[in-house]
Amino acid sequence: MASNSQRRFWDQTARVVVSIGGLGIICAILLIFFYLVYEVLPLFGGAEMSEGEFFPEPIPASAQLLEVDAASGMALRLDDQGRAEFYDFAGGEPLAGESLAAATGAGLTAVAEDAAGSGLFAAGFADGGVLVAGWNALLEPGAGAISPRLEFPFGREPFLLLSDEPVRALALRIGQGRIAIAAVGASGRAVLLEEDANLDPAAFVAAPRPEAASVRRELPIDAANADTILLTEDPRWMFLVSASGELSLVQIGPENGARVVDAVALAAAPARLTDVRLLAGGMSLLAADSGGGVGQWLIVREGDSARLRQVRRFELFDSAVAAIDVERDRRNFVAIGGQGELALVNTTAEAESLRRGPGGAIPRSARAAALAPAGDALLLEDEQGGLSLWRLDNRHAEFSLSALWTRTWYENYTEPALVWQTTAADDAFEPKYSLAPLTLGTLKAALYAMIFAAPLAVCAAVYTGYFMSPGLRRQIKPLIELMEALPTVVIGFLAGLWLAPLVDANLAALALGALLLPVSVVLASAALARLPERFESGLKEGWQLPVLFPVLLLASWLAMLLAPPVESWLFDGSLRDWLSLRWGLDYVSRNAMIVGVAMGFAVIPAIYSIADDAIFTVPRHLSYGALALGANGWQTMAWLILPAAAPGILSALMIGFGRALGETMIVLMATGNTPIMDMNLFEGMRTLAANLAIEIPESEVGSTHYRILFLASLVLLLFTFVINTIAELVRQRLRKRYRTI
Repeated sequence: MASNSQRRFWDQTARVVVSIGGLGIICAILLIFFYLVYEVLPLFGGAEMSEGEFFPEPIPASAQLLEVDAASGMALRLDDQGRAEFYDFAGGEPLAGESLAAATGAGLTAVAEDAAGSGLFAAGFADGGVLVAGWNALLEPGAGAISPRLEFPFGREPFLLLSDEPVRALALRIGQGRIAIAAVGASGRAVLLEEDANLDPAAFVAAPRPEAASVRRELPIDAANADTILLTEDPRWMFLVSASGELSLVQIGPENGARVVDAVALAAAPARLTDVRLLAGGMSLLAADSGGGVGQWLIVREGDSARLRQVRRFELFDSAVAAIDVERDRRNFVAIGGQGELALVNTTAEAESLRRGPGGAIPRSARAAALAPAGDALLLEDEQGGLSLWRLDNRHAEFSLSALWTRTWYENYTEPALVWQTTAADDAFEPKYSLAPLTLGTLKAALYAMIFAAPLAVCAAVYTGYFMSPGLRRQIKPLIELMEALPTVVIGFLAGLWLAPLVDANLAALALGALLLPVSVVLASAALARLPERFESGLKEGWQLPVLFPVLLLASWLAMLLAPPVESWLFDGSLRDWLSLRWGLDYVSRNAMIVGVAMGFAVIPAIYSIADDAIFTVPRHLSYGALALGANGWQTMAWLILPAAAPGILSALMIGFGRALGETMIVLMATGNTPIMDMNLFEGMRTLAANLAIEIPESEVGSTHYRILFLASLVLLLFTFVINTIAELVRQRLRKRYRTI
């Protein structure tokens, strides 16, 4: 009785421990899932807008320029009389101002912000001069208060672009060690001034400018109808916009060369153009019209020529778009409708992160808008001259599901594409967050690994589980399973530094060996089957495989020996060049084939071990009965053993596939880690898991990039869960189907 009670106690204890362990695993997986969801959810939250400070005192002169600094709560307003006024929204009162027109003695005629986003602006005057200025809100020493003031990094002496002719249109771009100012005079003359300039944007201090570094050019184009001029980031291009809404693309050549290469209408009749802006990055133009829409135009290369193309159009309001402004750091813009509507849009994501309809708190008569450089504040001016400051929280504007999974037209691309690229040396970089190349790379790596591993592992399991002698199986099976203990970082290291160069140098021999090895095995097996009975009786049952080893070595030696003449005869001396020229298949050293072989070796032990156990545990009396009825060994295997072991073999394959999907180090070390949309066996890829290992340590916590990486983790988890669920359903169906065997 005591022994029975003890047995029941230990059985119950084991049952409880196993149950707790199983529940712990389920809880751990659920916690991982919910944590990933917690990190991803803010991406879908959109922007928030909170009412800020008002300065309702009417200002009679209309604004030519509005700028706001959310950190200091200061704003700059430059009116059409050339007076710069500063406003402290925290204190609710205007601060001291300064007149730019008084500094030059001429009236203000045109104003342009720096298209590169330095915070500087250019003011054009009636005498043809142009003054470059900026503003800073700094803490005065000893005063304990912030005091905004104008800064003149290039001095208070204006640039003289037009002689005794008012500046009608003006453009400014500072960057890449140069300052460029373009101006159109009242007579239609177009002038471009370029000068070497090294500017410290934080302090608005420029190095002294030598006169020899300045180049002034008269452009041979007709700009009589141009009301707006814009300089792109690429110094070869310039936009001219007329009041009627015609956009001209001007190509600037060496010396005084310039020509109009394309012209389009920005607004379709009967709509009229209401506002234009250069988007952050300086290569996209936004055009707002009275139809309530905003179009995005890009310079698209078509062979040796360039054309203007509208790549997107945002239908925002039923009324006209009164004003738009762009964010300095991201591809965001704000649009103000004529009835008090507001929309905050990211062009790359093609999504609205914020919308306010008519009748809200936005002034219905808003006529100008200014976004803070970081997009965290919005300054509005109404028709009565009242100013209002609104706080914005728009952290994840670049995110949208369409940008993750559909083709997007990026700047400097000739067509829409699926691209993952999150960093670049250029500050004006446009982030590209498409998960499609990473998902395809994950499937590509797993597919090629399974193509290599599945036949070898399953066939090895068939042989050792059914045909091989038990004594030899007891020696072979542990050796194969021992391969699973090999660290994947070692496999990746060997694949990247040894296997890839070896295959690169012997590609033709490898291709020839892939043909000779199966043929030699078939021929040797056929020869063994036709040996005289006295030789066959001397060979122990299940020991036929070791006899084939010399045949495999001989076939490998023949492949190495015959590869050079075969490559010279069939492939004009180079298999790599033949693949590229004949089939357009580029070959890179670290490619999907290397990953397939290396990852295949990593997943073979798991597939083999489970499949071997499934085949070996099929009751022997079933095979004995089949053999007694006249079936041979292969017929018994194909029609009896394999169907009975099918659920276990499928489980082995799915476990191997899941192992390949989540593999990190082999892919990280054995490929070029380039996220491309290509299934070419001879090119690399980047997988979801490898991308996480590369970019998570460098991403800013809480940023859009950081959360999209967590979304990629969630996609990988869900993908593996779906595949395993489908595999389990198929396995259960197979088990029911072959239960009666």
